[in-house]
Amino acid sequence: MRYSRLKIIILYISLLPLIANNINKVEYIISKTQQQFEKVNTYEVSMIIDVDVPGFRMPKKKYKAFFKQPNKVKIKSKGFGLLPKTGLFTSPHLMSINERVRIDGSPIPDILFEDCLKQIQEASELNPVVSPTFYEATFLVAMLAFRDQGVERAIIETGLGGRWDSTRLVDADCCILTEISLEHTEILGETLAEIAEEKAAIVRQGRPLLATWPYDNSVRKTIERAVRDHDTAWWWRGDRRRAFKFSNAGKPFRPLSSKAWYDGWMPYQQEAYQLASMALYIMGEKKAYQEIERARTHTNWPGRMQWLDHDAPLLLDCAHNPSGMGRACEQIRFLKSRDMAPMPGVVVLGTTSQKDLDAFLQPLVELIVEGNIRHIYVTQPPKGRKDPVDCKQLAEELRSHGTDAEIIAIESIDTALKNASETAQKLDDELPQPVLCIGSIYLICAILEIIDEDGLMDFQNILISPEGEDGVDPIA
Repeated sequence: MRYSRLKIIILYISLLPLIANNINKVEYIISKTQQQFEKVNTYEVSMIIDVDVPGFRMPKKKYKAFFKQPNKVKIKSKGFGLLPKTGLFTSPHLMSINERVRIDGSPIPDILFEDCLKQIQEASELNPVVSPTFYEATFLVAMLAFRDQGVERAIIETGLGGRWDSTRLVDADCCILTEISLEHTEILGETLAEIAEEKAAIVRQGRPLLATWPYDNSVRKTIERAVRDHDTAWWWRGDRRRAFKFSNAGKPFRPLSSKAWYDGWMPYQQEAYQLASMALYIMGEKKAYQEIERARTHTNWPGRMQWLDHDAPLLLDCAHNPSGMGRACEQIRFLKSRDMAPMPGVVVLGTTSQKDLDAFLQPLVELIVEGNIRHIYVTQPPKGRKDPVDCKQLAEELRSHGTDAEIIAIESIDTALKNASETAQKLDDELPQPVLCIGSIYLICAILEIIDEDGLMDFQNILISPEGEDGVDPIA
């Protein structure tokens, strides 16, 4: 005889008068209840299980447990499986230093970060005494946290360059090089080829290397020299007909099916998707693109093409170099062409010192002209590792490019954001035009802090400015 959950509940309720009348006869009540329960031949229970096992993670799942007398139990669940814990180390951070070290997508808690940092401090005081940089300390925090939390797979982003980067201590199973641009030239070299040589030094003997296709011949030749004695290397060409080219001996290699290519994707996602899918494929995950496709709709990165509701809609992007500015402007055009978002009506701009300020501004100027953007507020990010460009100087440089837009220099980021939002709301009575906030990561961090003060956001971590990025400043 099958009893529903309702009938079982009624059974227990029926015993309440008995409990009231026989308050001291506990054994009798238990015995009576057991007798009644034994009459239940089968039952089922719905439940949600969340398990945290060292070295593995198991997503919250819905289960059904079936019981049949005397002792048969069966559990059913869709998609049951144990997943390895994943770690992610990146730099710099946007709002909280904890962002640099993530496990299963979440920044590690303060107590774990502080415990790892304490271990590093104690070790650094032993003979011989060492003074790790800010970046090196955060990298070591990540390694200790990954070890202690049972992380099995990790993605480690290099800091400045590669050859002398502390992340090179990791014996990586696969190395990836994304676009190489003129950045940190005072340290890495004055030319793209010199920078490529430093970055290509992360390659490991006998380990695969993936790289985006460099249209600069000197960059391509530099990387090919670095991998000449290695077993495997691929270029991603960004071409649907030949997604990957095997750069050493061998025929062109394209493991991804046509279903794995999505023309409707954001331009900046295409490259990341193809490289990630290929990396997993050559490491044995033959259907990795299917998993990446499921994950892509939930993927976002604060400060990169991030939309926020404010007095007027805000589009934030920390495009801090010419390459980043070009990609951001390309993405905005893409959104407009697909009717996914309107063209921004107002711009808030601020940047740190640039090797080539003209090259940095050119993509934005082209977007301003194409989109007929009439209002630009130039401001000044907080001082970080690099000095900010004076807002008046930046405004004059922008005017020299020949745009007819109104360009206003305001040192205060708070004031610039308020004025930009008010201007955007006046452009269209029905739908406020978005405000594009673009430039230094310090600018985006400051804007997010301002919005948080207005009570519009809820950050779980303490707001900390991104000091000492890329391994320059020593740990205090």
